[in-house]
Amino acid sequence: MQLFSLGLDYTTAPVDVREQLAFSPERLAEALQKLTTPTHGIPLLQEAAILSTCNRVEIYGVAEEGVDVAHELVAFLEWFHDTDRALFGPCLAVRYGVEAAHHLCNTASGLNSMVLGEPQIQGQVREAIERARAQGAAKRVLDCMFRHALSAGKAVRSQTDISRHAASVSHAAVELARKLFGPLEHCRVLLVGSGEMSTLAARNLLDNGARDLLVVNRSFARGQELAEHFSGQAFTFDDLPEALAQADIVISSTAAPHAVIFHHHVAEALARRPERPLFLIDLAVPRDIDAEVAALPGAHVYDMDDLHALVNANLERRRNAVEAAELLISQEVDKFYAWFNALEVQPTLVDLRHWMDDVRKAEVERTLRRLGDLPPDVQKAIDAMSLALINKLLHPPTTRLRQEASQGDCRAYVDTVRALFGLDGYPQYGSQIGEANA
Repeated sequence: MQLFSLGLDYTTAPVDVREQLAFSPERLAEALQKLTTPTHGIPLLQEAAILSTCNRVEIYGVAEEGVDVAHELVAFLEWFHDTDRALFGPCLAVRYGVEAAHHLCNTASGLNSMVLGEPQIQGQVREAIERARAQGAAKRVLDCMFRHALSAGKAVRSQTDISRHAASVSHAAVELARKLFGPLEHCRVLLVGSGEMSTLAARNLLDNGARDLLVVNRSFARGQELAEHFSGQAFTFDDLPEALAQADIVISSTAAPHAVIFHHHVAEALARRPERPLFLIDLAVPRDIDAEVAALPGAHVYDMDDLHALVNANLERRRNAVEAAELLISQEVDKFYAWFNALEVQPTLVDLRHWMDDVRKAEVERTLRRLGDLPPDVQKAIDAMSLALINKLLHPPTTRLRQEASQGDCRAYVDTVRALFGLDGYPQYGSQIGEANA
């Protein structure tokens, strides 16, 4: 049995290559079916799961020993996506065994993300295994590996700083607002302009408790559309002072070639609500907020340089948490791989027990025939004694084989047991059970 992962990500492939290999939700089920449905009696993979995001495309799977996984999957990707392997082949990385498990745990924990520790990947990993389970493509091995990966991700995020502290401009805005206001439940957000980054920052503030949104935009129709999307209120630029007076947090990102929020705008707003500070975030370049505004008591102004400085400091704090995260990940990988290695000895243990039980039953029958007509309770006692005897005889080899399996070095022991007891010529119940439970 081969456990593996094969794929590419933002570190090995440009976005145009990632786009060509991405699996759309509509075709994901088809891909999983093609990978695991027998062709000429033999499936390409025994198990499969696909993790496809904007930053990575990865196939995790289990294959029979001897299958050239890399060759077969390159051919599959070329056929399925109707693209030339020369385009994506050099970008692929293939990992086997413990390396594949470690890679998945790192990925689920955010260590392989473009933004270190980002939380979205945890949900994407969970969705990948749920889709694979639903298609019957993920069975006992991948199910167990993904469960350990998700457990690693949860432990890393709860026990280290890997996902704490804002690592993007939009999240930095939330972090700064909380430092100034505490809980955001009573804060009103004013969005000046409708740029993508400012809209994302406003959405994050609302998602983190801010009560509602006001919008000022050069195009009132566009401002009104955006405000309605957030169940907010739109203002014209002429009403900017009124909107500032109502707001607690201002996010400005227009395409204007000069400042649009001046000292007198903010001074007037603060005069109407002297007990409340005003937090202004300038995401525009050139800046939207005149430099003189920062001198006003009660006005707290941050521009892109301030936000990037905060983000960089927070990313450094996240990087300092990597060592602790890797320790937690290694513990989960070790747990999974001990379980995975034990699968290799299970068929032999099952076959050995069946062989001994067949011998036991034959000898008990022969003994009972020789002893004549014994009472039923005596017959049961003899049968129970023989069963207890083989259980005791099986305990040492079973324990030793499982210990060796947990160390990843059981092949020689398995071969020796099968040779000593002639199990290779015996009906292999263990392999049948393994297939039934796969």
